[in-house]
Order: sequence, then structure tokens, then C-alpha cells
Amino acid sequence: MPSHKIIHEVIEKSNIPLAAPSANLSTKPSGTCIEDIKEDFYNKVDILVDGGKCNIGIESTVVKVVDGVPVILRPGFVTEDDIKNVIR
Repeated sequence: MPSHKIIHEVIEKSNIPLAAPSANLSTKPSGTCIEDIKEDFYNKVDILVDGGKCNIGIESTVVKVVDGVPVILRPGFVTEDDIKNVIR
């Protein structure tokens, strides 16, 4: 879940499920500010929202729940231990 208030508002007002991974193209590192991603996304998206520099420069953790068991598909800032502490 993103931490920025702008995307929280977008999620709340959209009233539909959204998936929004880190702002990077496959195989490229995630950008931590809009300058990092402008060139990669030029003419590929309709709009970029500049919410300022990221607080965390690490990719998002991607988790899939399979038969009630969380499986980490991509490790990131939220660790396996963090997840275990929440689901206990």
C-alpha cells in the first residue's frame, strides 16, 4: 500500500480495485523522484503526478495469498518477518 496522501485519495475516490507497483520499467530500478522516471515514461502514460521525493527507495513487496498462506512474489521494504508479525 502506498504511503503518499495523493494516491490514498485516488484509491478512495476511484471506488475500484487498483494495483500500482513502483514507478519503473521492467528490469530498471525504481525511481525515487519524478526526474528519475520522466524519460522512461515519456509518451507511455497520460499523466505523471509529482508527489515529491520518496521516503523509501526500495521496491514494494508483492504478496499473493495462496490457500490462506501469504507467499512473497517480490521481496521489498516490507520483510517476511514484518508480514509474520501482522498475521499472527
